[in-house]
Amino acid sequence: MKICFILPDLSPSGGMAVASAHVRGLGRDHRVEAELVTVDALADVRDRDYDVAIATWWETVGALWGLRARRRALLLQSFEQRFYGVDAPFERLGAEAVLSLPLDFIAVAPWMRDTLVELRPEARCHVVTPGIDKEVFSFEREVRRDEPLRVLVEGQPSLPFKGVQHALAAVRAMREPVYVTLVALDPGEAGDLGADRVVGGLDARGMAELYRDSDVLMKLSRVEGLGLAPIEGFHGGLPCVITPYTGHEEYAVHLENSLIVEFDEPEVATAELDELARNRDLLARLSAGARRRAERWPDASSSTAALHRALVDIAAAEPAAPDVPLLLRTLGLHSELGRGRLARLESVEQALAAAQAHFKELSDSRDECSEMLEAANAELERIRSGALYRAASAAKRVGRRVTGGRQRG
Repeated sequence: MKICFILPDLSPSGGMAVASAHVRGLGRDHRVEAELVTVDALADVRDRDYDVAIATWWETVGALWGLRARRRALLLQSFEQRFYGVDAPFERLGAEAVLSLPLDFIAVAPWMRDTLVELRPEARCHVVTPGIDKEVFSFEREVRRDEPLRVLVEGQPSLPFKGVQHALAAVRAMREPVYVTLVALDPGEAGDLGADRVVGGLDARGMAELYRDSDVLMKLSRVEGLGLAPIEGFHGGLPCVITPYTGHEEYAVHLENSLIVEFDEPEVATAELDELARNRDLLARLSAGARRRAERWPDASSSTAALHRALVDIAAAEPAAPDVPLLLRTLGLHSELGRGRLARLESVEQALAAAQAHFKELSDSRDECSEMLEAANAELERIRSGALYRAASAAKRVGRRVTGGRQRG
């Protein structure tokens, strides 16, 4: 079997890490010829034949039809339309439109399969949970009892839905002594958010060392597909304080291995951290619970074996069919939004033209008034320079002196 994963680029990301691990495992354990292909390198592989080509992000789906592939699939790591706000309607629609295409789906968590089936009852979707390298992330830990609480905040600050600013603000509101580290893919975009230390660009072993050096992981995301950082930390007995983002239910249990706080309740997050700082016995219980949950999580080899089974099924099945009604609805929304934007643009252009005309009218009026003032000043100056005006002014000055003398007398 020959497969490829299509990536936007080779920059570090969660999706890149998952795809790379599967490529290594498929080649090593299953004799599958697997490779990573970036969008800008499609020309180099157009003459190759693939059994299954797999997109890893909605913007890479179009590239699937630029390859010679018997079957096409999407590694569904999140419903990516949720990453865009109201200011990016076409990106949101584009991310949703790929769900209606003739693809097989490989979801990283059961909740995504269940949601997809609600949208497309006929869709074929396999669940392949990302595995953890247990040799790298598993280590012994002793709960520190006489030091400031070491909090690790994970997330990219430039992505608002990661909640990094809220997490750091909650830490900084603590009453108990604390030391906070922020780990991000691109720490250069962290800015001055109040972390004692900012690190980034770490490989798996670097992250494992960071987990070992921390007492609790904090992740206040609003949007996640699965969120692997907490489960990585669990393997070293690192508990977490998290929000109930989608996917957390696969591993986090309140008061067993985690403290789960609601969205937009920073004071609760702060209180939970203060409690962990004061109550190291609670921290130890959560740490033990985290390790127990990690024991049941699949390792990298088990995860790749599950992917291999899914790929065999995908290759053997009939080609997937598109969801035409969903696609048509999405296209209709595209057209509707496009017309709305054009109408708004026309309205803005009309308002701008009216404002420009009004500005020109005011400018012309100002210029006319300026010309009239200049003419009046010139006329006044002409009058003042005349002999009659000078004589009248002199007589007036003499009259004022005489009057003033009489008053003093």
